[in-house]
Amino acid sequence: MKNTDKLESVMRRRAIPLIIAVLLISVLFAGCTNNQTVRLGTGGEGGTYYSYGRELSELDDDIVLKTTAGSEANMRLLDKGFIDAAIVQSDSLDVNSGNICALTGLYTEAVQLIVRNESGINSVEELRGRTVSVGEEESGVVRNAKQILLMAGMTFEDVTVKYMSFDDSVKALKAGDIDAFFCTAGVPTHAVSEIIDTGVGRLIGFNEDMIKRLLNLYPGYNACVIPSGTYKGQDSDIYTVGVRAVLVVRPDMKDSTAKRLIELVFDNSAKLNERIATDGELTGEAAILSVGIPFHPAAADYLATKGVTVAKWTGVSKKSVFGSQDE
Repeated sequence: MKNTDKLESVMRRRAIPLIIAVLLISVLFAGCTNNQTVRLGTGGEGGTYYSYGRELSELDDDIVLKTTAGSEANMRLLDKGFIDAAIVQSDSLDVNSGNICALTGLYTEAVQLIVRNESGINSVEELRGRTVSVGEEESGVVRNAKQILLMAGMTFEDVTVKYMSFDDSVKALKAGDIDAFFCTAGVPTHAVSEIIDTGVGRLIGFNEDMIKRLLNLYPGYNACVIPSGTYKGQDSDIYTVGVRAVLVVRPDMKDSTAKRLIELVFDNSAKLNERIATDGELTGEAAILSVGIPFHPAAADYLATKGVTVAKWTGVSKKSVFGSQDE
């Protein structure tokens, strides 16, 4: 065999493992890109957004949870591309900033007001002069608290305001450092259950006139009842207002990923809502309730199979204003 033939033979033998390695790497990368990793903005770990997100991530390994302060933070982070999806309150969506579109509504969140048993507080009006946690900064709880106090003829200047997470609010109420805290979340909420189970706090509702005025003045609210027995020792219905938790995404999310997410929610909604928010199985009508922004095209196509028609994202955005809530 000529030297050149021997050289060519050696080169071919050496090339075969390299070709195989390249092919294996290509296959591995192809497998990795079948499912797009989704960074999901939730809320604090004591809230329902986090609990719901955790359940989703257990169903889909490509969902990575990102804890945040809540809806306002989620919308800002989503708009800037730091996360790919987020859970936010429906009352934040009428002031939505640029690169955000809806995927689906999830469940109802009740605005809950928890007071210290020894405080003697029995109405919103009696919060005047007290120390009140209004939620974390960049959460929609702050927005809800501000609007509810306004209905009682107060502003934040009429109370001593503390900006705390749900978990920190529970600790502060137990310690006697605050008299009350607001919590907007699916019921039952872990943080609320914890404080009620200890016998330190209790829920109070809103009067009929306040509820009517909130519904008339602020889009996104709906009348809400926390049924008797939801929490330990709760022997009567609590009347309040609620909003919808909505899963929102960036409009540049791949259609296949958006479809995968909305199918995941619908296919598991009965189990998710039984564990998280007691809403039951998700319907097409519930998926669009109080959602004031266009939907991702893949979500709109999917919802059409559920019997509802929604506006698709067209690339026209609103100016950035203000977001909302956690949980």
